[in-house]
Amino acid sequence: MRIAIIGMGTAGVSLLKELVKNKHFSELQIDVYDNPKNMGQGVPFQNDSDQLLINLPAKDMSLNLDNAQEFYEWYEKQSTFKFSHPKYLPRFIFGHYMKDYLQQFLTKYNNIQQIREEVAEVFIESDVGQTEVKYNVCISKDMHNRKVYDVVFLAIGTLSYHDPYHLKGTVGYIQTPYPTYNTLDHVEDTDRISIIGTGLASLDVIRYVTAHHPNLPITVTSRKGRLPSVRGEMPEIEFKYLTPENFNAIKAKHFGNVPLDEAMSLFMKDCALYEIPVETLVHRRQNDPILDLTYDLEHSEVLGRFQSILELTKENLNWIWNSFSRSDQKRFLSNYQSILKENSNPMPPQTAQLLIEHIKNGLIKIEKDLETVTHHDSEFHLKFKDGSVQKCDIVINATGSKTHLSDLDSDDQLVLNLEDRQVVQGHPLGGIQIVAETNQIISPRYGTLKNMYALGQLTNGINQSRNGVMMIVRQAVSVVNHLFETNR
Repeated sequence: MRIAIIGMGTAGVSLLKELVKNKHFSELQIDVYDNPKNMGQGVPFQNDSDQLLINLPAKDMSLNLDNAQEFYEWYEKQSTFKFSHPKYLPRFIFGHYMKDYLQQFLTKYNNIQQIREEVAEVFIESDVGQTEVKYNVCISKDMHNRKVYDVVFLAIGTLSYHDPYHLKGTVGYIQTPYPTYNTLDHVEDTDRISIIGTGLASLDVIRYVTAHHPNLPITVTSRKGRLPSVRGEMPEIEFKYLTPENFNAIKAKHFGNVPLDEAMSLFMKDCALYEIPVETLVHRRQNDPILDLTYDLEHSEVLGRFQSILELTKENLNWIWNSFSRSDQKRFLSNYQSILKENSNPMPPQTAQLLIEHIKNGLIKIEKDLETVTHHDSEFHLKFKDGSVQKCDIVINATGSKTHLSDLDSDDQLVLNLEDRQVVQGHPLGGIQIVAETNQIISPRYGTLKNMYALGQLTNGINQSRNGVMMIVRQAVSVVNHLFETNR
């Protein structure tokens, strides 16, 4: 069986790891594709500043579902990278842990080939009137160099960054903040800097720019002006009420769906079981960054319980999300998604303490109610809801990656090509259409593709909010198991 894995970040390495473990591995011929920079590390864990920390404690990160501390154990054994406070390690260290997996496999097995090129085209070959398909992969526009596969895994990782104010290509506008150590390459020491976006990406930029740029303060702004929450003491918890069994009983009475209100009722019962004051925590924000960060730091125990139950919800969101009707999915995104986003993937406590110091010392200013960003007279004008305007020389975009195919441009050309050739189709809530239970791609031309799978952010319409490392690892395990169950 010939297999192509396109993208060798978290999803790609996890897929390869599961294939190597399979009893049929010796019968496989596997080609792995990515550019030299991201091969084995992916974009989120690429080489970058050691000031960019993983948001999870190192002991909670792993590619091994049977050993949650494998990454930390790997870190302790190696001697190349050492840090005095390893509870929260720099993000690129996890990239080297993944890359080490890949290198071990390449050294040990001769049926794995590394192709250090980006894929330009993936197309389906099928004779007119026939249902049998062949999967073709090209690294250029020359079809004669294509390779034919029995199985294709699409594991391309995050899509390109949003450009909400249509500034791409403008002098002084930095479209993507990564790698941060290149962010200031073309910035003068006297330049005034603003960061748009106040999510996790903005925290990375803040840490780097405040440490390396002399002209401070920098302005950090967005519509809401809210920073992520701070990680609390997150205990192990389990659902008692929000369970597949209860969902199945409800689905039997509601035409195969679970009404959102009934799902929320089950969720609130579990919150009550763990004494989580949901209303208090959801409405704890005071729109003052120092007060908000301080509150989280001082309420780490109860906040940690809330974060744990939200993390558990995300881990189970595949069957929860896909039990809702489309109208309830839209209502969930409107009413609850922002709560989930604000309170999951929290920042490490030391990052919160650093932000408080920076704000108090006047190194950064957090501003809300941003409406527009325009460029004229060689400077950027940031206009706010109250009519005020701030001017700067450099704008760093930290608004996050795109989620809908309709927003893509040439930075995501492979996905655009896949859509144009009717291999994939957009999901109305983001990403592409897949079968929720199997991650098989649903083509508008060929229907469900038996041996073509997609993982990661590209599937966010179905796998809503399920892009954490352990969630992707679980997807990889499930996908590989399905592949061999259906190809016996």
